[in-house]
Amino acid sequence: MKLEDIMSKMSESTTASKALKCITAATEYGLFQDIIPFQDVIEGPGSSTRTVDLLKANKGSKALIVTDAMLVKLGVINPMLEAMDNANFPYAIFDGVEPNPSIENIEACFDTYINNGCNCIVAFGGGSSMDCAKVVACRVAKPNMPVIKMSRLMGYFPVTLTGDAKKVPFLAAVPTTAGTGAESTVAAVVSNHAIDKKVTITDIAMRPKAVILDASLAAGLPPRPTAETAIDAFCHCLEGYLNKSHNPRTDEYAIRGMRLIKENIEAAVNDGKNLTARQNLTNAAYFGGQVLNFEMTGYVHPFCHKIGAKYSLVHGRCIGAVLPIILEEYGKDVEKRLAKAGVLIGISDPYASESEQAKQIIAWIRDFDAKYGIAATIPEINEADFEEIADSIMLENIVYPTVTVFTREQIYSILKKIKG
Repeated sequence: MKLEDIMSKMSESTTASKALKCITAATEYGLFQDIIPFQDVIEGPGSSTRTVDLLKANKGSKALIVTDAMLVKLGVINPMLEAMDNANFPYAIFDGVEPNPSIENIEACFDTYINNGCNCIVAFGGGSSMDCAKVVACRVAKPNMPVIKMSRLMGYFPVTLTGDAKKVPFLAAVPTTAGTGAESTVAAVVSNHAIDKKVTITDIAMRPKAVILDASLAAGLPPRPTAETAIDAFCHCLEGYLNKSHNPRTDEYAIRGMRLIKENIEAAVNDGKNLTARQNLTNAAYFGGQVLNFEMTGYVHPFCHKIGAKYSLVHGRCIGAVLPIILEEYGKDVEKRLAKAGVLIGISDPYASESEQAKQIIAWIRDFDAKYGIAATIPEINEADFEEIADSIMLENIVYPTVTVFTREQIYSILKKIKG
């Protein structure tokens, strides 16, 4: 029997699911904190021009820049390229990254790296560019393991743990959106179009060695994607904070990230060139990525991964709709932590009851969605697909250390609410 079949059977058992979640929580709380490497971080408007210095300092001789065609067309990438040109540092560009990069897309990027004789990588763009570059870095270290094999186990969390980390090329991440936190994480989300599923490949060695947080790259980002990426980062922080694996260090990241989003989203939406607000959102997304590494996510992301992949929907839009519904479904299981988060962020009334404080943060999220044009429901969902969607959610979530386990019937009920 394949591991995926075994995990699928376990996901149908509430007892087995709860046991595995406890093991995951203990591992995240202890082991991962010690073995996930630290990153060099440079932050501030204009800091992308310093990318070349990092490459040279880490024995880079030719870089593959992994990005998308729109960022090249708009010239967002130009300051970094000009700095490389001025330093006589050679590079090749792969600008074919797709939204939610597919297995084939990543393999094409890997071929570009090999064919151009590169020995280091720069991921420049949103989460798709980050994920593509991270998997390519692992492919370089494992030339005989194509992407399809990296996701061969459950299709979700094959922790591949590259044996010889020295074979992984130096990877610098330069995010241009403030949402995914992918520049910080040890995982990459890959689309397998053959089965309409997003799979997660996890490898500690794929974490970028350096991160450049340059808010000027997101200057002028339209209001809707600004809000959609912000709610994604907020969700990373909040879901981790509510999980069993929460710990003091990453709790601090979570609260700081959510507070930065709460205090800066309006300024960033109203004035896309407000670099102070932009930098704060960029930093918040990075904190969200840190939370993902150590506290993981909850049910919101399994719902959104499958729904987004199945119906080709923007991830942030799905997050905005699904997050408040899931929080309500958690109910008493998260009330105490949710109330505490609301007070610490500055959303909930510190003198109200815990029940009311929890309701206030959920209401704030719904107000956020309404204010910034994120729909409260996802009517594109087809009820005929409920079984397929539930299968995916139950399998993906089985290792997330959530405080509760939803049955298949509960997931159906939640999907009806999401559909509206």
